[in-house]
Amino acid sequence: MSLSIRDILILDYFNGKPVHAAVPKYQQDLYGADADERIRELCEEGWVRHSRPQETVNMLPDKALEKFLIAHGLDGSGSHSDLVRRVIREIPETEYAHAVPKVYVATADGNLEIAHHMAYVLNARCNYGFSEGEIGEAQRTLTAKRAPCTASDILKCAFQQKSALFVMAGEWTKLRNLYFRISNFHLRARSNEDSLSFLYLVFFLDMSGMENRNMLVQYDKLFPTQKGIIILMNQLRTELGLSDRAVKSAFLTTIARMAPRLPFSYFSPQVMGNILIERLNGIEFSHVKYLPYRNPPDPTSTAYRYVAGPRDDTEKTDSQPSASFLIQRKITPPVPPVLRLPTFTAPPPFHPPETVKKPEPKPAPPPVKEEKKPSGLLGKIHHILKKKDR
Repeated sequence: MSLSIRDILILDYFNGKPVHAAVPKYQQDLYGADADERIRELCEEGWVRHSRPQETVNMLPDKALEKFLIAHGLDGSGSHSDLVRRVIREIPETEYAHAVPKVYVATADGNLEIAHHMAYVLNARCNYGFSEGEIGEAQRTLTAKRAPCTASDILKCAFQQKSALFVMAGEWTKLRNLYFRISNFHLRARSNEDSLSFLYLVFFLDMSGMENRNMLVQYDKLFPTQKGIIILMNQLRTELGLSDRAVKSAFLTTIARMAPRLPFSYFSPQVMGNILIERLNGIEFSHVKYLPYRNPPDPTSTAYRYVAGPRDDTEKTDSQPSASFLIQRKITPPVPPVLRLPTFTAPPPFHPPETVKKPEPKPAPPPVKEEKKPSGLLGKIHHILKKKDR
């Protein structure tokens, strides 16, 4: 008789944990509220058992082992493995059974059930977020194609199917988070190159501005990729030995080969590559600096939903018709201030040039008669006599 998927997850969760352990409340949706009672039933059915003292004596610290050996008259020096070996060989099991912890240990049948359903187990361990139906559908797809059905192959197929659904539904934020989980999946598999490729896709969706349900966020509210992801990307590219030029080339190749087709993006892949290099070198993203390089959104577009803000209303471009700014908004226009003018003083009347009276000309003085000079000797004598009489 095989176990259900929930029982297998409970068995894997308690395997190696103390017998007094309990499932936390935030994981009860996954394992069930009765998981603590169910593990005891699985123990009675033979799928899991309590550990023997010899199996857990190595969990004791060195100081506890030394005191225990000295109390029984034995040598307490040596490495941890030497102390454990000396306790098991020299002291009866009943003497230290009360001092060692007891844990759950899966039996051979229990370990076989866990191995046959490792895809479900890894999904629960790593919190990939798949349901039982999604993993089962991926397994049936691989079986129909006669492809390998290892746990890794099943999870890869489940990732592909779920990402395709998010693309068709326009759930871009959910797709971004799924890409991050895929990156962690490859990182656990020590595939740094594949992990870095999916982090490129995370950065691409962050800088595009697209959110769930084809909603476009305003540019001034665009949230760049978190610094922790940037640090992880920088660490991976350092381990791979990639320079800035190689990183940009790999980024553009990944976007062209793997990125979904978005209804809108604020930046082109080339500009995103430049922003990525700056972020990897410790330069934070500046909205003002890259404002001239952004693509202006269109509030009238039917491919995505965009609500223009006050800043976007004042930015008119040739590609945006005037009708796109006729969106009804509940904004009260500001009242203009009252302009107070000084007292008005009338200027002097204006007279055209024709009506202006010209001043009368003054009479010219009479001409002065010039005296004729006498000629001859008699005329000169006569002229001199006249002057004397005056």
